[in-house]
Amino acid sequence: MVGFLFLATGFSHDFATFEVTQKTYPRVSVAYERKEELFLMKCKAKQISEQFSDMFIRVFKQEEIMEIWAKNTQGTYIKFAEYNIASMSGTLGPKRQQGDLQVPEGFYTIVDFNPVSNYHLSLGINYPNNSDNTLSAATRKGGDIYIHGKEVSSGCMAMTDYYIEEIYIAAVKARTQGQASIPVHIFPFKMSVINMAYHERYPQFKQHQKFWKNLQLGYQFFERNSRLPQVNVGSDGYYRFADPMATRAAN
Repeated sequence: MVGFLFLATGFSHDFATFEVTQKTYPRVSVAYERKEELFLMKCKAKQISEQFSDMFIRVFKQEEIMEIWAKNTQGTYIKFAEYNIASMSGTLGPKRQQGDLQVPEGFYTIVDFNPVSNYHLSLGINYPNNSDNTLSAATRKGGDIYIHGKEVSSGCMAMTDYYIEEIYIAAVKARTQGQASIPVHIFPFKMSVINMAYHERYPQFKQHQKFWKNLQLGYQFFERNSRLPQVNVGSDGYYRFADPMATRAAN
């Protein structure tokens, strides 16, 4: 996987010109020609602003599903699209070291837009994050984890080129509107009470139970409130979740 290209891809604090800079790359330009009209039609149908701010990506490994959410014109998160993931390596459970071929699990953000990727177009996430660094004892934890095209995976979330173009356009538009942090929540499966109880029965997943119960808190917050929690990492490496509405009211 090609590494981070912050400067080369126009990933800067000049949000207003980000889309313009991205469209100077041939693959992005062609993707816009093929997909932007359909993208805008989907926005209209979902009552989502064509500017597409407040984007959120959610991944379920077992179901092999990637969801894109955004806020509609009433300020409520709704599902913009759901895509089948073409390929993911590894098994259920977090990524803990380089070469384990695992797709990470946890709460991440987009940190790289790569319009010249070896895998068509790609969006990099901030693995390893503070949780991964604390909970893994491995000297080399790996990195360069992307959402990308080409349908091949070695720890990444591989999509068809058709799907990655729409996902990439959505992320570019969100970034252009000033969304500096695009959340990416990666779960082993849809973390309902029933699914959690089902996976608790299997010995091979015993080592993950504490971590998964921690992830479930973040999953449940969004399911119950239709808004994203404020996510932080404690000194023990486990995630802490707060209601941003309550925090705002307290201030």
